[in-house]
This record gives sequence, structure tokens and C-alpha cells, in this order.
Amino acid sequence: MERNVGRCLLRGDHDAAGRRPRGAPLIRFSPRGRSGLALILVAMLGACVRPSADESADTAPAGEAVVQARPSFVLVTVDTLRADHVSSYGYRLPTTPTLDRLAQDGVRFADATVPWPKTWPAVASMMTGKYPATTGVRLYPRRPLPSDHETLAETLGRAGYATAAVVANVNVGREFGFDQGFGRFVEAWEHGLASDAGEETLAHDPGAVKELTGADVVTDRAIEMLDDFGDGRPFFLWLHYIDPHGPYRPPPAYRDLWRGEYPEKQVAFDAIPLYQRQHDAAGAPITDIGHYVASYDREIRFFDDQLRRLLGELSARGLRDDTLMVVTSDHGESLDEDDYLFEHGAAPYQPTAGVPLVVVFPGKVPAGRVVEEPVGLIDLLPTLFDLLRVVEAPPVQGRSLVSSWGDAPSKPAEYVFMESGSYEPSQLSVRKGHWKLARLRAPRDRVQFGRQEFELYDLVADPGEDHDVSKDHPAVVEELRLALETWHVRTPVWEGGEGHGPAPVDEKTHALLRALGYVE
Repeated sequence: MERNVGRCLLRGDHDAAGRRPRGAPLIRFSPRGRSGLALILVAMLGACVRPSADESADTAPAGEAVVQARPSFVLVTVDTLRADHVSSYGYRLPTTPTLDRLAQDGVRFADATVPWPKTWPAVASMMTGKYPATTGVRLYPRRPLPSDHETLAETLGRAGYATAAVVANVNVGREFGFDQGFGRFVEAWEHGLASDAGEETLAHDPGAVKELTGADVVTDRAIEMLDDFGDGRPFFLWLHYIDPHGPYRPPPAYRDLWRGEYPEKQVAFDAIPLYQRQHDAAGAPITDIGHYVASYDREIRFFDDQLRRLLGELSARGLRDDTLMVVTSDHGESLDEDDYLFEHGAAPYQPTAGVPLVVVFPGKVPAGRVVEEPVGLIDLLPTLFDLLRVVEAPPVQGRSLVSSWGDAPSKPAEYVFMESGSYEPSQLSVRKGHWKLARLRAPRDRVQFGRQEFELYDLVADPGEDHDVSKDHPAVVEELRLALETWHVRTPVWEGGEGHGPAPVDEKTHALLRALGYVE
């Protein structure tokens, strides 16, 4: 087993003489971890273990034939899609018939947790295989994804892939560094905002951003890219759909779907986030939570119908059988749980933490398999490296999930970790089986959610996380508390370098961020 220790600790940080060049990344051990330096080094060494070339069963000689033999890969990330509103995950309405059928062709992970339930930290972790503390992409300051981290697109580009992306959320656009490694990178709103009318519409009706970035727009651009691939190289296509992120504005054809299926529940209008507030045809404020949940579900179905269209185009080109496909989400959405309305990121609970994860690869991944054990999206990148036979890959902090669905499946990582929250210090949580320990370190969070600093939940008996059972299970609390603290101490902290301050935001980007509720 080759241990790329030097590369993991120092990759890109020093020249041949051992000097750290200007602007190179600086990963230091924060004060929280200096007392556990030995443990940190052990963890970093473990995280950097990757098979050497002569140990990999999939290693093949380099050259054009190898590149052509690699499978293509389509990654679909759906913004704000909580797992329990997907019908194959137990939802009572048929929100996702296409995704459900797709899951039957591959492996469905029944319990997947994001590294941070907010778009830019979560996607940065998915694209680098590193936790937010290590990428440096956390909530605030809002900085771009540092170029010092090698992204999935850069790795696959180096392996001979054509790379392209279509994104519908400005938070994973060029301004924030998510175009790294892509030969072609399309921001879905570009065409709609190209005219003065487009910008004027957005200024007077921020909700119109959904018309500029809808699932049909993303799929249109994706089909154009499929037509452009054709030089014999495998391709990597990333599609980031923004449905069903707020404001919830499904197309007119979907606005009567499942009418009458949602119980009415009134709430104060000012309790609804500003960018989510809606009015009826007479101009009266809509204060029924059922209306908003229905609109959220309708946006999911709109995406699902466009997924069906995408799959049809892949099939028409003969690409389905030899293309790896993954569908997942960056985070979920709170729909009134914990008095947290139509938002995500500020709470560590399952409505925002749990997302769908489906992996389909005909002949390589078993059909109809369900992995019940908790997994983390931090494990997605090493899983992709295994499936795509990428040997020269950068160090990552997750672990491959491939062995979890084999004929003699092994369990995924024993613990699954997540950060969250809007204040410093951030919230921390850890999963093990049906147990979940949440730590709300910021006093403001404990006041907002009416919780203690440490609370333990049994997600089988209490899926709503309403009952703290820490006093009944002190041994479980102690085990999970120690695991959480050890992980927190061991995770390397990225402290940046020259030129890695907060992201500059131009007027158009600011307008898009405001329309999606990221700035007032």
C-alpha cells in the first residue's frame, strides 16, 4: 500500500528547495487541535492511504486505448432536495417516478448525510473529497473554492476526459471558483440575463430567477453538450439543477398538481423568509404552510420530468449502458420542523441533512440494491475514483462505498460527520447507525432551537428528533461525543494564502444571490 504522505501534507505547498511559494495554500492545525497533534497526524496518514499502481486490480497501461475504454460519467446534483420527499425514500406522493425507476437500476443509499447543509460548502466537499474545514469553503466569509484544491473535473481532465457543466445556482458558478477544471462551463441564467429585459425583470421580480434557471433550461443546455461530445474521449458532465430551491415557483403546468393533498396550517407572514413570501391573485399574503410545501413538491416533480427527458436523450445516443450516473443533492430543506421555515443551513437536523443518493452503472453496480447504513457525501469522490478506475487521484478524506454493495457487503464508515449553523462556533453532529448526537456550540443556536448543547436522538424511534434521550444512554453519548471531538480535532483546517479572501461579488451576482435569499 502506497502512502502518499508527503503529497497529502504538502501538495502544492513547497518548491524543490522546500520553500512555500507566494499564494500557496496554508493548512495549519488550529488551536482546537494542537493538543492532539499526534492523533491528527495519524488521521492524516490514514486519510492519505490509496492503492499503489501495482496493487490496483483496475490499473491498465496508459495511452489512448485506456482513455477510450473509460466510461463516461454524468453527475446530477439537485439543489435543496430532502430525501424524505422522494417517493422511493417513503414519501406519500409520487414526486419522483423517474428517479425511482433509475434507483431500481442501481444502488440507492437510504441514509446519506451532507458535509454541511448549504450549497457552496457541500458542493465544494463533493468536488474535492475534503470537509469544509479543509477546503476553506464554509458559510462566512464567502470565499471562492481555492484553486489549491484539485477538483473532480481537474482529476478527470488529467485522465483524458472531456469535461463540461451546467449550473443553475450562482453559488456554484464562476464567481465562486466552481468552474475549475471544466472545458466548458455554462451558467443557466446567462442567456436570460443577456438582455436588458432579463435584468429588469429580475430587479422587479426576484422570483423570476427560477424561470431563468429552471430544470428545462438546464436540460436544454445539457442536450447541447451531449451533441458536442464526439471525439472518442469519455466525458464528465455535471448538471446542477436548482429546483426545488426557493422561491418555490413551479411552472404553470404544475401549479394544480396534488391540490387538496396538503393540510392547511397558518403562520405569521413575517415568519416566512423574505425571498420565499408569496401573494395570491388578489395580492393578499399567503400564510398557509401547505401552499408552500405543495409548491416545493411540484418543483421536485418538474425536475423529475426533466430527468426523464435527459435519460431519454442519453438512451437515444446509445450512452445509457456504458455511462456511470449519480443523482444526489447538496442539502435538504426545513418545511416547518423546529419552527424553521423554508430554509436550510442553520440547523443540524435530518430535514436539511438527509439527501437522496443513487448510483447507476449497468454491469458494474448491482441493480435494485439498497444500502441502509448511514453514509456521508464526503465518500462520493473516492467512490467515483474506484468506479472510474482513476489511479492518479488526489488525497481525499472520505472512503469508497463500492464495497458496501458487493456480494459480501462491508459496512461503510462507522461514523458520519457534519457541520452546520449560521454562527461561530459551528454546530457539529455525528451519526452511528440509528443514533445521532448533535452539538450546538453557539449559545444563540441553543436559544433559537430550544435545545441543549449535547442532545442524542434515536432516529428509528424518533425520526423527527423531538426527544433528547441522552440521559437514558450515557454510554452512547460518551462514545459519540469522543468520536465527534476526535474528528473535529483531527480534521486539517485550511487557513488560506495570498489572494484567498472573500469572493468579490459584482452587481449581477448580487442580484442573483438576493433572488435566492442569500442576501437581503
